[in-house]
Amino acid sequence: MKKTSFKILLILSVISGILLSIPFIMPSTGIISFVAFLPLFAAEYLATRDKVRHFWICYFTTFIVWNTITTYWIWYATQAGAVAAIILNSLQMAIIFRIFRWSRKRSNTLIPYLLFAFLWCGWEHFYQTWQVSWPWLTLGNGFAESIKHIQWYEVTGTIGGSLWILLVNILLFRAVTRIIERKRSRWFAIAALALVVIPSAISHIRFYTYKTESPVTKQVAILQPNIDPYGDKFGGLTQSQQNDILFRLADSALTNTTFLVVAPETFFNPLDNSGVIMEGSTLANATLQRFQNLAAEKNTNVIFGAVTHKFYPTTEKPTRSARASGPAWYDVFNTAIFITPENQINYHHKSKLVILAETIPYIGNKSVFGSLGIDLGGGIGNYGIDPYRTIFHASDNVMIGTAVCYESVFGDYFRDYIKGGANLMTIITNDGWWRNTWGHIQHLHYASLRAIETRRDIARSANTGISAFINQKGEITQQTPWWEQAYLSGAVTLNNSITPFVKFGDVVGVASFYLALALILMFLFKRKV
Repeated sequence: MKKTSFKILLILSVISGILLSIPFIMPSTGIISFVAFLPLFAAEYLATRDKVRHFWICYFTTFIVWNTITTYWIWYATQAGAVAAIILNSLQMAIIFRIFRWSRKRSNTLIPYLLFAFLWCGWEHFYQTWQVSWPWLTLGNGFAESIKHIQWYEVTGTIGGSLWILLVNILLFRAVTRIIERKRSRWFAIAALALVVIPSAISHIRFYTYKTESPVTKQVAILQPNIDPYGDKFGGLTQSQQNDILFRLADSALTNTTFLVVAPETFFNPLDNSGVIMEGSTLANATLQRFQNLAAEKNTNVIFGAVTHKFYPTTEKPTRSARASGPAWYDVFNTAIFITPENQINYHHKSKLVILAETIPYIGNKSVFGSLGIDLGGGIGNYGIDPYRTIFHASDNVMIGTAVCYESVFGDYFRDYIKGGANLMTIITNDGWWRNTWGHIQHLHYASLRAIETRRDIARSANTGISAFINQKGEITQQTPWWEQAYLSGAVTLNNSITPFVKFGDVVGVASFYLALALILMFLFKRKV
């Protein structure tokens, strides 16, 4: 038998990288995920059979291609950060595949493939909890624009979708290899087909029959001021000029029945320490006062994003992120501010921070890795965090959670807002850093995943777009254009029910990790399986 050429293996690997990318960049193509790993599995099968050397180049190429096609847009914010994100994320994926290859040398059964699936899903779970995390390409995210297939994410979360994708790929590939080896393949093919059809059918039924128990609606206005983060946001326009833009939109958007107004992340972001919003202080701030007046005059609640400071009257450093100010300390936060008509003010601090742009992992010296910072919507600096999710309490038992930008990518984190009592969710973000690329579109549709997992309506305000209303089935019911000043007014439906995913969390990811660990131990203690 002729030995497979390295060129063929490389071509197969590149094809897998392209197939993995398509669901993230083309609408309603999630189903392609079910065959995306087949060329890579085929390349690995041939490389193992023919004992091809340096095959790591091929599978590393797969993940480089996938990461580059889907997240190249980071380049517009930071070139060094884009290179770091693409290479480091691809490297972790390649390590998982390397462990799979190691197990394949010890067994020619289905077990190494199951190890690969469980290890991948376990990694996706714990990756979301590390200080250095970039879960943008969680496999289950590929169905973000194919929501009729994934209504069952309310039970498993998005990583359940990752396991679904991997198992279908594995069963299909085993069916193909059994045919090549002239063995019975019927049951693998039937199992693969059933695994695709049954969850999809259940999901479609759920999509068309879903109803909220005892629905209560509230009117919400979403503001999109469209202030260019590169040219105007942080220097081109004064804060007063930015305020004028936003409040003109508010005058058009608000009605007598508007219950809540939502404005984007870091709308107030002072260039120096003068005029900052200091939490717990009675010192006046012109921007904060305008929002207070809006809430009082229009009898509405307001959520907007700001950079805030909090001072600590202590001589010892109170938090890891605290900065010195004479003999005392203070923290800087990327904050969602909530104001009621009665002038009550509450703060939620963004706590899933963008690595190197908003926080420095493990070390405190910003200058060491500053050039790698990835702007994903907020400002720049080593920000403080909260250990818990803050819920904003409005009248009529309305409980509002506000995810700030990057927080909306983390399903297991996002559900904590609902565990804390939120019956309505908002997202505030500033996606203009990435220009008109796939980045802001992906970010928008990831909110649909959060809506399905938690069964909460979401009002999403993005500085440059796309702002949107998303219902509890993950449907985008209204949205603004990209890069235009705009507003939306509409009704949101409250929901107090708790989904299995909210109640139990990412059971699939955790269970997968321990199953992978058990299989690795089995391979370590048995020479041949």
